[in-house]
Amino acid sequence: MQVGGDAIIIFGFQILQMVNGLIKMIKFSNLACHGSASQSTMDLVLLGGVQIMQEIASRTTKPTRKIPLFILYTAAFLFICVLTYSLPWLAGRTLIWNVDGIAQHFPILAQFQRILQGTAHQSLFGWSWNLGAGADQLTTFAFYIVGDPFSYLIGLFPPSKLELGYQVLILLRLYCVGLAFLAWANERSFSRHSKLIGTLIYTFSGYNFYVSMHHPFFLLPMIIFPLLAMGVEKVIHRQNWLPLALATGLALISNFYFAYMLALGTLVYLITRYIHYRHGADHSMPNLKIAYCLIQAVVTGLMMAGVVLFPTLMAVLNSTRIAYHAKFANGLLLYPAKYYFSLPNQLITSTTIKDYWLVLNFCGIAFLAGVYILKHFKENRALATIIVVILAAVLLPQVSATANALSTPSNRWLFLAVLPVSLAVMIFVDHLGELTKSDLRWLIGATIALIAMVWITKGFTLNVKQNDLIAYGFLIGLLLLIACQKSLNLSATTVAITLTSLILVNLVSNGQGWLSPNNSRNLDSELVSGSASKWLKDYYDGAEKGLPKNAGFYRTTTMSNYYRHRTAGNNIPMILGTHDLGAYYSIQNGYLLKFNRSIGNSDSVVNSVIGEGDSRTTLLNMMGVQYMFAKTDIVKRPQAVPYGFHFVKNARGGILDFPELPVPGLSNHSGTVLLKSDLALPLVYMQSHVISASDYNGLTPLQREQALTTGVQVEKPISGVSRTTPTSSIQTVDYTPQLFDQHIVNNPIKATLYRMRHSPNARYRQAAAKFKTTLPKNKIAIWEKATGLNPKGRPLTNVINQNRDVTARNAAENQTALKVMDNDAQGHHLAYRLAIKHPERYRNSELYLEINGVSATRHTMMDRLNNLRADSIVSGEPVSKLQKIDRLRTAAQYPDMGGYRISVQTGDNQNTARQLPINNLSDYENRQHILLNLGYSSKQRKALIVRFRGVKQLHFNSLKLVAVPFNRQYNLRMKRLQQTGLQYQRVTNDTISGYTTPATQTRVMTTSIPYTTGWHLTVDGQPTKLLRVNTGFIGARMPAGRHSVKLTYETPGFKLGILLSVIGIGWFVIFSLIRLTLNIKNRHN
Repeated sequence: MQVGGDAIIIFGFQILQMVNGLIKMIKFSNLACHGSASQSTMDLVLLGGVQIMQEIASRTTKPTRKIPLFILYTAAFLFICVLTYSLPWLAGRTLIWNVDGIAQHFPILAQFQRILQGTAHQSLFGWSWNLGAGADQLTTFAFYIVGDPFSYLIGLFPPSKLELGYQVLILLRLYCVGLAFLAWANERSFSRHSKLIGTLIYTFSGYNFYVSMHHPFFLLPMIIFPLLAMGVEKVIHRQNWLPLALATGLALISNFYFAYMLALGTLVYLITRYIHYRHGADHSMPNLKIAYCLIQAVVTGLMMAGVVLFPTLMAVLNSTRIAYHAKFANGLLLYPAKYYFSLPNQLITSTTIKDYWLVLNFCGIAFLAGVYILKHFKENRALATIIVVILAAVLLPQVSATANALSTPSNRWLFLAVLPVSLAVMIFVDHLGELTKSDLRWLIGATIALIAMVWITKGFTLNVKQNDLIAYGFLIGLLLLIACQKSLNLSATTVAITLTSLILVNLVSNGQGWLSPNNSRNLDSELVSGSASKWLKDYYDGAEKGLPKNAGFYRTTTMSNYYRHRTAGNNIPMILGTHDLGAYYSIQNGYLLKFNRSIGNSDSVVNSVIGEGDSRTTLLNMMGVQYMFAKTDIVKRPQAVPYGFHFVKNARGGILDFPELPVPGLSNHSGTVLLKSDLALPLVYMQSHVISASDYNGLTPLQREQALTTGVQVEKPISGVSRTTPTSSIQTVDYTPQLFDQHIVNNPIKATLYRMRHSPNARYRQAAAKFKTTLPKNKIAIWEKATGLNPKGRPLTNVINQNRDVTARNAAENQTALKVMDNDAQGHHLAYRLAIKHPERYRNSELYLEINGVSATRHTMMDRLNNLRADSIVSGEPVSKLQKIDRLRTAAQYPDMGGYRISVQTGDNQNTARQLPINNLSDYENRQHILLNLGYSSKQRKALIVRFRGVKQLHFNSLKLVAVPFNRQYNLRMKRLQQTGLQYQRVTNDTISGYTTPATQTRVMTTSIPYTTGWHLTVDGQPTKLLRVNTGFIGARMPAGRHSVKLTYETPGFKLGILLSVIGIGWFVIFSLIRLTLNIKNRHN
């Protein structure tokens, strides 16, 4: 990052010196420039800002030669960037987010760099075994970088400068955001001053600051939308469809997801502009020509993007996004109250809750401009209507869900709102000199109303961050300048310079609100410089070097809690080539998701279909997982490992241990050991029996998993292969639920002990440590007096009675099985012990917790307040009225969103099931069925502990314990299947070849290759039809005998996509030449 910062500053020097020289040549009479060669960077940047203002002021004097507007924008861009984006560098941080940044974007860019530089041994077009269980490289990366022209520049950076390249590309995209807007603005009749201001507002909006820190490629639609709008202008004005076709092609090839939203935004823009021109035109509009141009542009753009778009759409239609049917808008009719309470303070400040992607943060001038446009509704009918629609759309989750491809209520579409807001700013700036008293009353009234709404929604307090107060200060400063320009007889030059100064500094302040560690905590979530590159190499502490290189094809995984990811997975194993099961991509195989859901894999989510496989023995064996990475900690503190896995030994016979290679902020603070399984199945093997779809669907998830070791599930009967009816060896485990009630204050003695344990007096705490739930009779009165407890006081009696009701309710509902999980009057979540009956029966088994039918009761605001009151009564600490008000404010600001965790602990293992809250926009689903692996053990387990966090209560229709035995019969089944694997198997990126073992009967070729139509099979050189087996994998009927088998992969739709692109580009070139020829003839005429 040091080199990156120096490069930016040097580039800034050069640009500003160039601007300085140009302005001197033009001889501005009022320019004061007394710089020297030793000026600091800050001085030069500030000087550039002054020169911009002076040039703006020059429009009020006699005509002079003007500096190109893009140069002025470049100088202003550098001025703002140096004062904002240099802050992470100064703080020793990067722009790589510690969530999706390091889990998705950085590893993907690293792999893309290796592909471009030819060091990845992987083509961009074809299959990759390093994308989870295997996936198409092109369609997986298409969501991120394939259609992003900036990403290809990463090939120019050496691998050692990957972090620098990642960040330089962010700033380059951001710079081009402004250039694209400026190109569109030049199609409109605005002053140079307003164009520059509008461009800066557009470029440095809160949305851009946010995505540059979290999702860099989300800057692309900010570039493309102005280009689409410019293309629309060309169609309406000149009936030239070529620019719109080019922009359409770029939108479609860059990201199909944003192309959908861009299409909606462009359609609205087209309609409003068409109506505007039709209403104001003094002649009839050439409607047929416009319609023709629009059709030409869309069709040509679609065809030009075909090489990426067509294969990607085919992949999306068979992806998890289609296979998983999420509730529209997460089932919301309205957003939670805290969403609406947060709206007023997010309009112009850099503080954002980020819930539902609500990212606004415009400059103060944008707020005033919006008010002005609404005040002059008739004169700006189209724009004012759009602003009203935007304001209304922000309030409704159905709108955001529709814009988000009919799924979750994400406000990512708000990037479309930045252009009309910036347009409003340009209109407002050009009319500053014409404001009436009525306009000023509206502006002043709206400003007062905004601040009042912030005060009200903050709980009648202006408890906002310092940087937010500064944002309101700028708003008031801009308002004072505008309101006082006439009364103070300010010249247009003075107003222009002061306005531009305020806006520039306002934008810098907003940016520092996002990027400065002194103004916010946003930088805490950005990685330390150098840590991302180091983690790419040291993710496994170098343990990947201990994997065999010539042992055939196999997969790996990590043990649960190897890393505590904040995401559903991590893509760094892709770089290390370990064939890790885990993968974290937006586009995943839908059939693979169906398979994992059919067997109840609790790790499976839309963005990571297998995860770590919940460390389930049979699932890992079926997927061919031969090696597992685990923390070294399990050597000293044994942890349950899947059946059949054992430590890999070194040459001396000891455990092969790889010491920790620490990475700042990312390490798991442990070394790494390898475990190996001898029961993993080969990539391709044969099954002699089939299981019908009806039989398979009639089994429980665990029964389905075990059944697939005895036969292969098929949709239709296969001639020559006998059908088997699965039998189950799975056992239901009887247990007795017990509530941990030691810490529930349900009598005065426990209240006394509670006060003693929480007393500042060490003697009291030491005395309480000797007792659990009772005190000696002769000490009760003494300790009650010492702690100030009144055992017969009404407040304490009420709390004790509430807790007695809790224990009574739990005893009644949880008599035979755990049906309810509760919390006490103080809001403490209760824990439960499940005592296993006859634990000796379940040795050598994998134990599972199976929950069906879950309903959650959320905390209300009054629940939070009552918890505070109860805690105050029990602890003896008085609570003031202000503390109660603050508790209500906190409850309103951080409401219970329905998320919870259920954790289960055994003697040697712990596992957790998580229900995501309704504000999760990636993997939210209402989980009604939970199957949690508690691990394998050869010993008996007498009990387990169940805890929960989050919601107030959980109710279950049923909660069972289930045991899956592993024994010699299981070993024999797996060994038989291993022996049916391909002989002389050879696996490359796009091909698998080998010979089947001789057989006297027809069998079914079974694989762990995710099903897709891109795979093609030949048997003895003859094309053979592939089947979908086991719900999500490719398979085929294999006749008796010994056969040569070859599987070959081609990206579905890729060849057709190339053909479409060639035709589209040719079509575009032909019409471009025709138009060029006509233009030349017109000039001659």
